Amino acid sequence: MKLSRYSCDSRGARHPVSHYDKLLAGQCFSELRSFEKKIIDTHINSADTGPVTSELRPRRKIILRDSITLLVLILSTAALYALTSFLFRSFSARQAQLARQFAASGQQALSRGDAELAVGDLRTSLSYAPDNMTNRLLLAESLARSNHLEQARSYFLGLLDAQPADGFLNLQLARLARQRRDSRAAIDYYRAAAVGNWSGDSLRERYSVQLELAEYLIQLNDLPSARAELLIATADAPDDASVYTTLGERFEQAKDPTDALNLYRKAIKANPSHAEAPYRAGRVAYQMGDFSQAAALLSLARRDSAQEKTGEENTREIDDLLQSAKRIQELTLSSDLDPQERIEHLLRAFPVAKLRFDSCVAHFNGSPLPSDMQALQSSWNEADKIRLRRSSLQDPTEQDSLTKLIFSTEEITSRSCGAPSGDDALLLQLANSLQDPLRAEKR
Repeated sequence: MKLSRYSCDSRGARHPVSHYDKLLAGQCFSELRSFEKKIIDTHINSADTGPVTSELRPRRKIILRDSITLLVLILSTAALYALTSFLFRSFSARQAQLARQFAASGQQALSRGDAELAVGDLRTSLSYAPDNMTNRLLLAESLARSNHLEQARSYFLGLLDAQPADGFLNLQLARLARQRRDSRAAIDYYRAAAVGNWSGDSLRERYSVQLELAEYLIQLNDLPSARAELLIATADAPDDASVYTTLGERFEQAKDPTDALNLYRKAIKANPSHAEAPYRAGRVAYQMGDFSQAAALLSLARRDSAQEKTGEENTREIDDLLQSAKRIQELTLSSDLDPQERIEHLLRAFPVAKLRFDSCVAHFNGSPLPSDMQALQSSWNEADKIRLRRSSLQDPTEQDSLTKLIFSTEEITSRSCGAPSGDDALLLQLANSLQDPLRAEKR
C-alpha cells in the first residue's frame, strides 16, 4: 500500500507528509523510538569513552611502575638484611674463635710460668670478648704474677665490685696488699676471704686462708693475733695428720708450745706410724722441761723412723735428743722427786758442776776472779763440807741449797767461760727451765 504524500489539518488544508512523520504516526512508532534511543546512546558513549580511556592509561602505568619499584625495594632490603646477618654471624663467630684461641694460649703461658706472655694473650682475648669474667680473672692473676701490682689490683677490685663476698678475690687482694706492704688492708682482705663464698670444699679453703693469715701475723710478730687465728683454723681443720702437724709447727712459731704439743698428739692419733709428729712432739716436750714425756715420744719417733727408713741425719738428730732426754732425767733435781732419789741425783750432778767451776777458774790463769765468781767460790767451799756429811743431805733445805749452787754455777760459768757442753749443758737447761714461767708451771 502506498502512503499519501499529503495530510490535512483541522481546516482541511493539505500538507505534504514526510516519511518521518509517517513513521511517528504509524505502527512503527515504537520501533522508531527504540532506534532513536540507541542512536542517542551510541553518540553519548562515543563522546565520553575517548577522554576517559586516555586519562586512565597514564595512571595505570604509574601504579604499575610504583608497584614494581616497591617490590624491588622489598626484595633488595630482604637480601641486604640476609647478607648483613650472615656477615655479622660470621664476624661474631670469628671473634669468639679468636677469643678462645688467645685465652687458651694465655692459660698455657701462665701454667708454664711465663706471666708476661700470658698478659699479652689474655688482653687480646678480652679485646674480642670483653665480658668474659674467666679471662678477666686470669688476666688479673697474670698481672699479679708479672709484678704489675696496681693493674692487677684494679682488675681484682673491678671483679670484686660484682662479687663482693667472693673468697678467692678477697684472698688475691690480700696477697697484693702484702706485696705493697699494706698490712692493715691485707689483714682485712684475709678476714673477708675467710668468711667469703668459695666454690668446692669451702671448709678446707677457709682453713687455708686462716692458716695463711696466721703465718702473716707471725711474720709481723703479732703473736697473740696469730694464736687467735690458729685456734680458728684448728676448728676448721680436716682430720688429717699432716694438717695437725702443720698447725703444730705454726703454734711453735707463735710461741705457744702447749697448743703445739696438743696438735702433735692429734697428729700421732690420726697416723700413729708417722715419725715426724712424734719427733716434733718430743722436741716440744723437751723444750718445755717435760723430759719424761719427751723421752717416750722420741722413742716412738725413733721406732717409726727405723720402719720408714728415714735419712741418717734425721735419725741421728732423734737419737741425740732422745739420749739427752734420758740423761737429763738422771740429773734432774726437782723437789718433786722422792727424797732418796733426789739425793742420788744431787750426788750425780755435784761433781759435774764442781768440775765446771774449777775449769772456769783455771781459765783466768791466776788473774782476779769477777765478783760473781768469787762469791761462787765461797759457796763451793761450804758445799764441800755438806757433801762430806752425807747425813746433811737428808735435810730438804740443804738439798735446795745445793740445787741452787749447781744451777748458779752453770749459769755464771756460761757467762764467764762460754757455753757448756755435755752434762753441764743439760744442767744449764734444767736451770733455765726453772726460770721460765711457762716451764716452771708445767713442772
